[in-house]
Amino acid sequence: MKIRKEFIIGIVATITLFAAYWGFSFLKGNDIFTKERELVLIYDRVAGLNVSNPVSVNGLKIGKVSKINFIENDSNARVLVRIKLTNDIAIPSNTIAIIRSDFLGVNKIDLQLMPSKTNAKSGDTLKTAMATTIQEEVSMQVAPLKAKAEDMMASIEAIMVSFKMVFNEETVDGLAETFRRIKTTIINLENSTKNLDNLISGETNHIANTLSNLESISSNLNSNNKKINNVINNFSNLSDSLVKLDIKSTFDKVDHAMVNFSEIADKINNGEGSMGKLVNNDTLYIELEAATRELHLLLEDIKLNPKRYVQVSVFGGKNKDEYVNPEDVEEKK
Repeated sequence: MKIRKEFIIGIVATITLFAAYWGFSFLKGNDIFTKERELVLIYDRVAGLNVSNPVSVNGLKIGKVSKINFIENDSNARVLVRIKLTNDIAIPSNTIAIIRSDFLGVNKIDLQLMPSKTNAKSGDTLKTAMATTIQEEVSMQVAPLKAKAEDMMASIEAIMVSFKMVFNEETVDGLAETFRRIKTTIINLENSTKNLDNLISGETNHIANTLSNLESISSNLNSNNKKINNVINNFSNLSDSLVKLDIKSTFDKVDHAMVNFSEIADKINNGEGSMGKLVNNDTLYIELEAATRELHLLLEDIKLNPKRYVQVSVFGGKNKDEYVNPEDVEEKK
């Protein structure tokens, strides 16, 4: 039997259309040869989720995103996402569908299975959540560092302003002078240290002798410890004796003597008695001064004219020289 050409063309066309339909469905995420379950997810935002993005459980792919559309007449413009599962794994009704993003920025839906007595059926709606993206995590980590960096920059800027205000030309010159003085001080200190080393080196023998003397003194003190104890005991006995004395009576007598002395001093100041007249009346002083002066003149005259006062004559002659004031003699010379 001869097959007609038109029949062959029809079969080829049918196969071609079927293949085109299957390919188009496959590209849309639908596999007409696989038994699938469809679940519904509602998100406030999908963060770049696309059709055909994978759906996984514990990292194992069990399906893909089939449709993404806005919910009609929704004032919040929420997004309706449909996923198709190609795996027979049981999905509890409390499962949470979390949108996650990998390091390459590719989004996926991760089903976090939660304990439940019932399993989700095709067409059921699951709970949803958004995982923190890498960018958000980085932003959360960087935000405190950014704030600290900004504060640090502000502090550095304030410090630089302060430096500019403090380290002006006059201050820099003053610092240079200060460093010069410090250098001079260090040099002087170094010289002083050298001199001290030389002094110590030169006085080593003296120091050794001094230490030896101290050791000798210590030995003497140790050997005379008994005598020192006796001296201390004697001082203790003396202290006890002083304590036993009638100190109050002694001080009363001293006080009485001071009162009498004060009365005598008052009388002298008032010119009473011989001592008072001697201290306060200058007549006696003047007379004593005149007598002293006359005595001095007499001695000078005896020295100049001894014959006038001591007459030695073999023939009994008489000195007829008149008295001459020694001061007049000095003036004539």
